[in-house]
Amino acid sequence: MPVRRARCRPVPSSEVPAVSGPISRLTSRLLPDPGPGRLLVLCTAVASLGNGLYVTGGAVYFVHVVGLSPGQVGIGMSLAGVLALFTGVPAGQLADRFGPRGTTAVFALGKAAALAAAAFVHSFAAYLVMAVVLGLAEQSGHVARGALVTGVMGREGRVRLSAYMRSVFNGGFSLASLAAGLVIALDSETAFLSLFWGNALAMVLVAGLYMRLPEVPGVPREPRGKRQRGALRDVPYLAVAQVSGIVRIGPTALAVGLPLWLVVHTDAPRALAAWIMLVNTLMVVALQVRLARDADTVRGAARLQRLTAIVLAAACAVTAFTGAMPAWAAAAVLLAVAVLFTFGEIWGEAARWGLRYELAPANAQGQYLGAFATGDAFALIAGPTLVTLVPDRLGGPGWLVIGALFTGVLLAGGPVVRWAERTRVPEPEPAAEAMTARA
Repeated sequence: MPVRRARCRPVPSSEVPAVSGPISRLTSRLLPDPGPGRLLVLCTAVASLGNGLYVTGGAVYFVHVVGLSPGQVGIGMSLAGVLALFTGVPAGQLADRFGPRGTTAVFALGKAAALAAAAFVHSFAAYLVMAVVLGLAEQSGHVARGALVTGVMGREGRVRLSAYMRSVFNGGFSLASLAAGLVIALDSETAFLSLFWGNALAMVLVAGLYMRLPEVPGVPREPRGKRQRGALRDVPYLAVAQVSGIVRIGPTALAVGLPLWLVVHTDAPRALAAWIMLVNTLMVVALQVRLARDADTVRGAARLQRLTAIVLAAACAVTAFTGAMPAWAAAAVLLAVAVLFTFGEIWGEAARWGLRYELAPANAQGQYLGAFATGDAFALIAGPTLVTLVPDRLGGPGWLVIGALFTGVLLAGGPVVRWAERTRVPEPEPAAEAMTARA
């Protein structure tokens, strides 16, 4: 007997009954309306707790318990990050072909397997294998999840849901990092191993939660003669990805470059570095959803990208002069700089969501989202060196060099986005607008 498919659509927020009260208002800021979107946010919350535990405690375990050097741990993380950049497109193609729901769940299980295997790592070679598999599963899952967001929420709700997910992820990651600090303080191998096993179990739970979402059908393979160009041959789209990827140096500058500059080149109190990251976390959690509202169109996303470039360039320019300031002034200015960097981070991520979704064909969202991730290469590979070495060697002018990169985004971003927009192939409204759910 054929299975009857029910056609559903995301429920507009205007149709959701308003509930008064301070708790409901707080919930509405942190969580989307009940339904598939809230379930996706729950998946993100669980995953963020596991990530925070692993990132904070994992490196300490491999150095302190396994006996690897910090350099070996860094090599493994860098290798995993670089190789992961090349998995986005094939992972996205799998999500398009077989449906993003099941594909995302499979990648979550792959991550769970890698985390469980981490407990049995006793050599550098084994660590490299584990780190690479974990990185590939993480990046592949990220791409497939992006296609799942489009399939579940449709065109109108995908950017807003991405903002909710990022807000919750930052909060969960920070809380888990604090919890990992307690594990480190215990200095017990059993406690460290609990990080891996707990994270692995969390990812199994996440995979199960993904399967509770409505099914988003895959796109049938087109005949060879009618296939559209692949994402890696779409030069305008890739150009947008590369330009927008430069702004991802901003969060690295805030988390790595600014604390190092504060300690080595200014008279500001060293404890300020922790306050800078606290300000960043609180701002992202509180403002990401609100400030992403205009990013659901190409024009709105391009405008946010311009704002991002302006505030990041301004943050770098101001930082350049803090080395000559007295302690109290340097502290006050660096806190203001942290606010600017955080606004750039919030607007920059929202702009990237809007551009990567809106400029991608509806029937190849996964593949295109994977291609867009290649734009992170420069920030991932060169970013840490750029924000630490250049200011350290050049002093204040080094920050002006970094700011010049963001000025380049301001100048090139608009023309590149318009070029990509002109070269889009007209297509009907995405099928994801009326989400297909299987009983």
